[in-house]
Amino acid sequence: MPVTVPETSELVTVDSPRIERLKERLLTAPYEICLERAKQFTRVYKETEGMDPALRNALALKATCENQPVHIYADEWIVGNKTDRYISPVIAPERGDSLRSLQIEMDILSEKGRPFTISDEDRRSFKEDILPYWDGRCLRDHKAANWLSSGIIERVRGNPFRTLRQVYNMVRFARAAGGENLRKMAGIKEGGKSHPGRAIGAWRTRDELSKNNPNMAVYCYDVQGHLHLPVEKVVAEGFLGVKERAERRLAGLDPAEEDYEDKKAFLEAVSISMDAACTYARRLRELAESAAREAPDLEEEERLMTIAETLSHAPARPARSFREAVQATWFALMIGEMQYGMHDVLGIGRSDQYLYPLFKQDLDAGGLTLEEALDLLEELNLKLTANVSLIPEIGWEANGTLGVSQHCIIIGGQNPDGTDATNELTYLMLDAYRRMSGAINQLSLRVHGGSPPEYLNKGVEVFRTASGHAFFNDEVIIPALVSDGMAIEDARDYNIVGCIETSPGGNCFPCPGGHEVVLPLVLYMTMTNGRLPVPIFGQKKSIQTGQPDGFESFADFLAAFEEQLAHNVRVLVTAIEGKDLAYIDFLPAPYVSALIDGCIESATDATRGGALYDYSSIIGRGLATCVDSLLAIKEFVYHRREISMSELVEACLSDFKGREDLRQRLSNLAPKYGTDDPDADALASHVVRAFAGEAAKYANVRGGRFRAGMYSYGNHVIDGFYIGATPDGRRRGEPISNGVSPSNRVGDGRGLTAFMKSAAAIGQGTLSGGISLNVKLHPSYVSTDEGVEKMAALLSTYFSLGGMHVQPNVISNETLRAAQQDPSEYRGLVVKVAGYSAYFTDLGRSIQDDIIDRNTFGVS
Repeated sequence: MPVTVPETSELVTVDSPRIERLKERLLTAPYEICLERAKQFTRVYKETEGMDPALRNALALKATCENQPVHIYADEWIVGNKTDRYISPVIAPERGDSLRSLQIEMDILSEKGRPFTISDEDRRSFKEDILPYWDGRCLRDHKAANWLSSGIIERVRGNPFRTLRQVYNMVRFARAAGGENLRKMAGIKEGGKSHPGRAIGAWRTRDELSKNNPNMAVYCYDVQGHLHLPVEKVVAEGFLGVKERAERRLAGLDPAEEDYEDKKAFLEAVSISMDAACTYARRLRELAESAAREAPDLEEEERLMTIAETLSHAPARPARSFREAVQATWFALMIGEMQYGMHDVLGIGRSDQYLYPLFKQDLDAGGLTLEEALDLLEELNLKLTANVSLIPEIGWEANGTLGVSQHCIIIGGQNPDGTDATNELTYLMLDAYRRMSGAINQLSLRVHGGSPPEYLNKGVEVFRTASGHAFFNDEVIIPALVSDGMAIEDARDYNIVGCIETSPGGNCFPCPGGHEVVLPLVLYMTMTNGRLPVPIFGQKKSIQTGQPDGFESFADFLAAFEEQLAHNVRVLVTAIEGKDLAYIDFLPAPYVSALIDGCIESATDATRGGALYDYSSIIGRGLATCVDSLLAIKEFVYHRREISMSELVEACLSDFKGREDLRQRLSNLAPKYGTDDPDADALASHVVRAFAGEAAKYANVRGGRFRAGMYSYGNHVIDGFYIGATPDGRRRGEPISNGVSPSNRVGDGRGLTAFMKSAAAIGQGTLSGGISLNVKLHPSYVSTDEGVEKMAALLSTYFSLGGMHVQPNVISNETLRAAQQDPSEYRGLVVKVAGYSAYFTDLGRSIQDDIIDRNTFGVS
């Protein structure tokens, strides 16, 4: 039946004063380091040596929920914080990534672009208690041990010869890449000011980088993510309902079952985790009741008593109202992040679907107004944004800090039976996003052939006041997921997780992020017979595939590139296996697993294969830089024969020193992806299919298949520091291309249609793990109703040609440059980076410059 679009035109078009105060607090609150969770996890893990790892994790969560101070801040209706500070990263020493980040950053926290504060007591606790215990015990160290055993990295520490070789390689790299790029990677330069003391932190990373990168073309981070956390189960069942299911399964467990002890421990850990979550909610309820008794006025007393009444039922029991459902949604996510130890991994899914029944119930009964619903949705956006990352200086140039989260909210799309899923709440969530002028969550609009035209038009119209949301094409994604082995009903109910990755609903452990191959570096190894730009930090060089002048034809060179690609994918698969085995042995996730279909039923943690669906992904970066470089090689080395391969290699290694004429010819005369050139698009499609084919050859240790994807976070900027000049004319230090987007400045004269037609031609359906296509539009492009309809029609055409995803930044370069000059005046300016949204002024300068440098379409 037709959906009634909520009549919100008469609602105020700006946030309420309460929301404005909450937003101001978010943007101005100091960044702090809270170690309460780290202290509790350290204490419990010390006390439980030898215990089942699922029980250890659950008991550590229980201790945190019992002891971490709770707060209810002014103006809040949705309560609960995952740390003891308003804005603080979750420090999870058992994982290792945040442990090492804090170790590296500890002495320079106050010198960062946005300083962090830490108490003297916590500083001592970290150095004297937390770090000594976890050094050698954390997941990162387990992963590295597995990598050493498999032979994909070599040990540096304790080996003087290898340490000297690393110093030599660093000097060689500084000469090749340039001292400025080296300083950026070491964090020694920031905002024009030098901080030589940061070199100490850079040296500490020499072992740590080898635990992310078996070589600089291959990344394998510590995380198993991203994933949809099925918070809808807490809305529908409550924590106690989940606990009851686990206890029923435990009661029916047969001691003769395979892995009985492991299954028993997992189900007991689920019960402990659910009780822990209830304890945290109870403590907040008691705080609200206590504060209400001392409230200065009736309005404040009513606010606090309403919070207490909400928490007296939800999230422990099924939500009865829209307000309780929103509170339960946030609480389920918050506890998940406290257990999982990372804020940027879990998404909350199709909120317009699971919140709709109670929204409709309350609206029809008169217990909720549209304005009240909008107010709660805006506050939920702010709660989701209230994250901060402690990013090592090596990554600050390419990332933001505040709100860099992947709490995907998905709206629209299809029901499991294939009918359109758009409802009144879908439109109201767009209104909330518009009124917020964008918040840092990943608002994702699913679109299909049966989507109402007014839905797509409204999604485009929101760009007049907000930027940061993205569009996804059901008509490509659903068949791709079915090809991955999903039932059609589950594929239609897919979620977006992380930045832009695809996943079924609440029944999957998808692990699409953190496993990456840098395609231009694979090309570099092909050009240099397996040599890395700088094989430092225990990394090994690649295989030899032939000397530069040894290839008789472009086909021979392309075959060598594919051989290098296959080898590096194989190295990455081995690295992922080492990481996944570390999770199996050491770090299960009983709380998160309890919400995923299949885990309680199989009495098996998701990290051990308990989910109904299980996948891993391999992600490619720098497609356009790689393809344009291959096109230049084909054109100038093998077609025109103007230069030999060895001469081209030497020109790239020297950053085209004395060869500017050659660089200009490579830049301007070779075909380019992104210009609707059939030959260029065909080669891009060939690379995509070769890459996806390599990923599809493997299964992970849990038995799940590998999927391919192409996106870059902001790491394409860091890649540019490592990679010297490339045959497409790109200079050393410049970013490589992001996602499946054409390289910056390519196709300016061909227009947006050519840009998007090229992207649609590469076979995006083979990249079921997710792709990102970034498009920058001048605000004038959508300033009129005619412009909105034109943009909506272009999106429909792009999707009909096979496009899977697109995320526009609707902003002018004049605004971005003004924000660089006066950040305080543009604190709330939101942009899409390379899949995720961020506050522009919170980003490193290099990624800011990259966003400015992207093609801007629609400039009059």
